[in-house]
Amino acid sequence: MRNLILALVFFFFYQPAAYALSELELGGEIDFSFTMHQLPTGKQGESEFNISSFFLNLNAPLVSDNLFVAVIEGSEQTYGSDSSRFELRVRQAYLDLVSPFEGMHALRAGLIPQPWQEAQYELWSFRFLGQEAWALTEKWNYQNFSDLGLSFMSELPWSLGERALTLTNGEGRNNSEEGPYKDASLFFRMSQGGPWSLSVSYTHGRYDTYERDIATKERWQALLTFEDESWFAGLEYLGTQDPANALEAYDMAESVNVVDFRGTVARGMGASAFVSINLTKKNEMMLRYDYLDPLQGEEDRDLHTFELAWVYQVVDGIRVGALVGYTHFGELHSSVNDRSKVSVASQVLF
Repeated sequence: MRNLILALVFFFFYQPAAYALSELELGGEIDFSFTMHQLPTGKQGESEFNISSFFLNLNAPLVSDNLFVAVIEGSEQTYGSDSSRFELRVRQAYLDLVSPFEGMHALRAGLIPQPWQEAQYELWSFRFLGQEAWALTEKWNYQNFSDLGLSFMSELPWSLGERALTLTNGEGRNNSEEGPYKDASLFFRMSQGGPWSLSVSYTHGRYDTYERDIATKERWQALLTFEDESWFAGLEYLGTQDPANALEAYDMAESVNVVDFRGTVARGMGASAFVSINLTKKNEMMLRYDYLDPLQGEEDRDLHTFELAWVYQVVDGIRVGALVGYTHFGELHSSVNDRSKVSVASQVLF
């Protein structure tokens, strides 16, 4: 009798599980780079090989068009002698619930990507070139790519685009929540299938560890892009507000010196202008300029980055690129000197 029961259990549960497994979508990305540092700094002449990013993606379709998504990330870090050089961690893990709603609506819950950065990386394909080529908020640590929370996404009226209302812990994926405050953000992307696209986002939150009169966290973001078959260009704006102490504690804005401003509010402004040109079917050139003033009103604490890159599509799923980057720091920004580098990177999608 026991064997019969086990056989029935196996029969009823194995087949649906096997069907579900057959629907799983697995994929991923690995980014590999070689970098040579220039300029007369402490790193002049140094070179290094890096696995800058490794992603393993799992998409599991559920019944009624619902979806579970998980992304495992491996990045090369520097640790003490008792730790591994490479660390694997969860980048995203969330449920997209669409069945209770009508039309283009979804409730996303779990370790969710920030709608702003997820939408931007759908347009921007040069992240594999290194941190200098990341989205502004991720590049300067003003926002983690993902956080624990909820997001309700829907289509804009008259098919103008999409929107998302998001509530997250505000601590990012690497830190646990330590207080009652949360981050709330509203995101809009307006595009009707034409060459122009406009995205705007506003985030409001509060740090749990600072005095209430300086603890407000805000992000204002806007991105205007134009794309056709031969080229793609964009202008981005970033506005920030944080306690000056938070810039130091969270290593934001390239470790800007805030010693004289602790206990005050830091308002910052950043911008980016970029263009990529399809030279041939497989060759692409990218030029980008980024600017950040993390302490508006204070002179010589800004920074500028310039990037020129060439990318070649070897075959479908494999690209290689060469990047020349230069970063200039204001005289009072920090003790960091200007830096430049030349790097060769590759991206493999699987």
